Amino acid sequence: MIIDRDFANYIVFCEDTILEALKKISKNEGRIVFSVTERGVLDGVLTNGDFRRWIAGNPNFDITRPIGPILNKAYKWAFIDDTPEKIQAVMGDHMCLPLLDRNHHLVAFARRAPAEKVRIGSHVISEGTPVFVIAEIGINHNGSLELARKLIDLAVESGADCAKFQMRHMESLYRRAPEIDASSEDLGAQYTLSLLERFQLKPEEMFTAFDYCKERGILPLCTAWDLESLGALERYGMEGYKLASADLTHHDLLVALAMTGKPLLCSTGMSLESEIIDAVELLNRHGSRFALLHCNSTYPAPFKDINLKYMDRLKEIGRCPVGYSGHERGYSVALAA
Repeated sequence: MIIDRDFANYIVFCEDTILEALKKISKNEGRIVFSVTERGVLDGVLTNGDFRRWIAGNPNFDITRPIGPILNKAYKWAFIDDTPEKIQAVMGDHMCLPLLDRNHHLVAFARRAPAEKVRIGSHVISEGTPVFVIAEIGINHNGSLELARKLIDLAVESGADCAKFQMRHMESLYRRAPEIDASSEDLGAQYTLSLLERFQLKPEEMFTAFDYCKERGILPLCTAWDLESLGALERYGMEGYKLASADLTHHDLLVALAMTGKPLLCSTGMSLESEIIDAVELLNRHGSRFALLHCNSTYPAPFKDINLKYMDRLKEIGRCPVGYSGHERGYSVALAA
């Protein structure tokens, strides 16, 4: 089951003609249209089968008539905030199920087809579209908004489709290490935490960087490392999310990401195959649109460990678009992927 909020090709208005509805039925994947009022309230549905049955009973049909009189008013529906299990139960054998908010506005629909494509902003990621190239800025701005802008400029000049950042809420993610004797203990964790704190952009600065991406015509994306960061990015209006390899088994975060309804790009570099399968099942249960990225979480990744053919296995597991997140030296492996 996929919960799809990209339903422009599925919407008609009550006063639209039957011909206009048929054009959309022929164009979309579900062979169905949802008729809404001017306020966005669901008024009825029309499937390919509904239309055929109407023709059989009206041999002198006129497809320039408004769609209203031939709509199926006895349609099934569910609330968008119902549990995935309830949505699936209501859906039954139907291919598509309208999902409504508590004011009965149409806000999404559930459908059975596998996630053969992922749409992020104006970009479609699928077998038949050009590769979606992400320029990973991460925290390489070193906490400087000025440097972040320069890196965005370089991403644009390189022809990348997306500039990606990372956001962490330090207090949520990391327990404060106690003061320890520098002469006798490993300072690796303290050193790393110190660098992360110094190289963070403040949320307002991050949002300014996202706005600059849009000014330059490149899509901003961000890895949300925790629930607090996800909340901040949702308030900004992020169009999709990247999940770090370390978080594929963090199911609380994974569910929260799925519940945003935004498309997800999920790295798999720190998971066993059984854990990848568990994550895919969880995402499918919550109707998420996602892509899986083959990844080696070593820095730099040795060439002997790359195993690009595992991308084919990821496609089998996820029944979704797949990609590659590279940590190796050079760019040859990325081109081969």
